Amino acid sequence: MILKIIDFFKFSWYWFFAGLLLLVFFVYKGHSFGQVFYFITFLLPVVIGTSYYVNTILIPNYLLRKKNGLFALYTIYTVIISLYFQYLITFLALFIFSSFQKGNPSLLTLNISNLSLILYLLVLVNVVMKVIQKLSQKETQIASMEQKLELETNSQFDFIVVRFNRENYTIQLSHILFIESLSDYIKIVTENEEVITKERISKIIERLPNSFKRVHRSFVVNSAKISRYNREFITLTNHQIPISRTYKTETITFLEKLNASPSTTKTISK
Repeated sequence: MILKIIDFFKFSWYWFFAGLLLLVFFVYKGHSFGQVFYFITFLLPVVIGTSYYVNTILIPNYLLRKKNGLFALYTIYTVIISLYFQYLITFLALFIFSSFQKGNPSLLTLNISNLSLILYLLVLVNVVMKVIQKLSQKETQIASMEQKLELETNSQFDFIVVRFNRENYTIQLSHILFIESLSDYIKIVTENEEVITKERISKIIERLPNSFKRVHRSFVVNSAKISRYNREFITLTNHQIPISRTYKTETITFLEKLNASPSTTKTISK
């Protein structure tokens, strides 16, 4: 809401100063202040409406979404309709002006066509500025999202955040021994504590690195903490975790590959 208000003020100030500069320019060229102010007052609302429609509807909904064909088509329609209204407003302004001048249009010294052309050039400048601004904002948002994703990707292998005691609670992954399912809750057992949080084990494993292995429908173990294992159980410090029949083949294959690695010292208990 605040950003919309700021954009509105920027938009208003642009046209305020544009109208003021046009007034000064044409008066400097020797035209009557009254005539210039009169026709700017009549013509400016049309070009402001055109600019606003292009900036708030066509650019964000079509151009920035790469619907270039529709953007070009609707822009042409917008220009045609805007010119139609411009001619009507010009005719009305001339009619009123002539009436006040007692039917003597020769007193009109201002070239209205030039004024209209300059106003539409100002619309073009405003649209280009808006496009550049929107593209810059989009690039900034993309860069910010990429940076955030990179940080999340890098950090997800260091710790995990869960809800505990109605607060966000951070647990270092390297401290976790295993995770036990308690229906709609899970119990995260670390070297120093046990944390119970409302989350399914099938969801928590999606947020864990590959070093965490599900060995039972109710257990996920941290392979870095395994001290020994056989085909029935895995031992982590003082905890013995069962290997279920469903996960046995996959688990034993994983552990044998892990045991074969030169960096591991896990042993198989026969």
